[in-house]
Amino acid sequence: MKKILFLFSMFLFFSQANVFSQDSDDGEPKKEKSAYSKAGESDVPSSKRPNAGDASKIADLDNTDPEGRKKNADILKYGLEDEILDLLKTMDEKKDVRFVNEAYDLYEESKSPAVKVQVMNFFKTLEDPCLEDYAIMILNDPYDESLDTVNMAFAYVGDLKTSAAIPAVENILEGDNEKYYESALKALGKIGGSDEAMYLTEYFENNDLSLAQKQTLVKTLGSLHASETYDKLVEMAQNEDENTFIRMYASEAIGQIAANDASKKDDGISVLTDLFEDRDPNLRTYVVKGLSNFSGSEVEKTIIQALKDNHAKVRLEAIAAVKKMQLSTAVPYLVYRSKNDPDASVKKACYPVIAEMNTAEGNEFLVSQITATKKVGDDTKAKIATALLEFNHAGTSEILALAAEVLGDDRRKPLRYALGKEFAKYGRSEYEEICKQYIASKDVSTQGTGLDIYAKARYASITPSVQSLADKADPNSKNRNANAIKAARILGIDWENKKEEAPADAK
Repeated sequence: MKKILFLFSMFLFFSQANVFSQDSDDGEPKKEKSAYSKAGESDVPSSKRPNAGDASKIADLDNTDPEGRKKNADILKYGLEDEILDLLKTMDEKKDVRFVNEAYDLYEESKSPAVKVQVMNFFKTLEDPCLEDYAIMILNDPYDESLDTVNMAFAYVGDLKTSAAIPAVENILEGDNEKYYESALKALGKIGGSDEAMYLTEYFENNDLSLAQKQTLVKTLGSLHASETYDKLVEMAQNEDENTFIRMYASEAIGQIAANDASKKDDGISVLTDLFEDRDPNLRTYVVKGLSNFSGSEVEKTIIQALKDNHAKVRLEAIAAVKKMQLSTAVPYLVYRSKNDPDASVKKACYPVIAEMNTAEGNEFLVSQITATKKVGDDTKAKIATALLEFNHAGTSEILALAAEVLGDDRRKPLRYALGKEFAKYGRSEYEEICKQYIASKDVSTQGTGLDIYAKARYASITPSVQSLADKADPNSKNRNANAIKAARILGIDWENKKEEAPADAK
């Protein structure tokens, strides 16, 4: 009987040992797979063409770039790689939806990884899911692709919220290939839900992660907004022996989660307001990030205190919180910071938030800086004008008067150009007269800026002046008039194919 028991116990021992040896190549027992894991191969979605661009956006782009239609389509089809990459970057910046089909065809045809990455980035910016099938195919088998290509696929499925990619992303994470770790986590944070949050919480506990990896993982937990991880994040944030960055990201995550879970709202506010008393300015900065998800008197008091913090980074985050929370009661503090803050970046950050809040006190202050004749430099005036024109609540007449003033003073050309650039963004009817003055300028750059303003709004009263200028675009002249050419292009005139006129006495 003893012999039988001995043999049975040895059988169990070797059976267990055999299980571990099968699970791990290096002799170490493999960690048990999470019950929340969905790791595997993702199903590839059906292929689809790009979405059609918005008609008004296309018309606006044609107005400001009338020659772009044919020229850019030709570059995408026939251009060199560097030319195509430059154009794709410009299209991405402008969200140029005129060439979505050409860009899609280029992705399918091109053999250049760099071009493919840039095309995918373009469609990511447009939030167009037409390349989801390609992105998932890359993530299903990333190991023969360039790192740039794989990282772009992660970014694309993340921004497009492509939940179908979850199995492939988790499969890559479980492959322990460190070069993909951060991008994979960021993607999972955007496309995952509660299951993925629990999966990452277990991943945090059960894997030997570097400090940097832990920091990224904690930040990802916040973006998932999963209440199931709240207690663990509070534990991290309150632990003074924990790494500062983990505490920072945990604090931000507490705010993100508690703001979306009514049962945790009061506790989240309490935890974060207590943490704001910590001596570490980095932690206080992220506490403000967390608190910006809430409202209420206790939160507002803490944000106001943050506006008076000794550290500029905390003040800057508090300004961002005021904007996010639309906290108009903070405007007097922003006005004070604009006048007196020792850090120029803090002053600069205040201007657009004050303009957006649209309070009597704030508008009066900003307009007073535009009209001030002393102490306020032109660089500051330009920044304030940018803020006022963006939100368009106050100051337009004063800014137009300032522009007319600097048009007559060549010592102030930088401000003249800066104001003109802002007028060209919006094409508002009240800019018609100043546009005329810019175009009438003898300074080439000023006149060119005036044409940019005109191209946005197409003021009827100014069209004859633009036409007169366009008539000077002579393809036969050795000294090309750049603004005449620009005017012709804006009006859609094929100036390059003008026939050379015969001299009057040739008959």
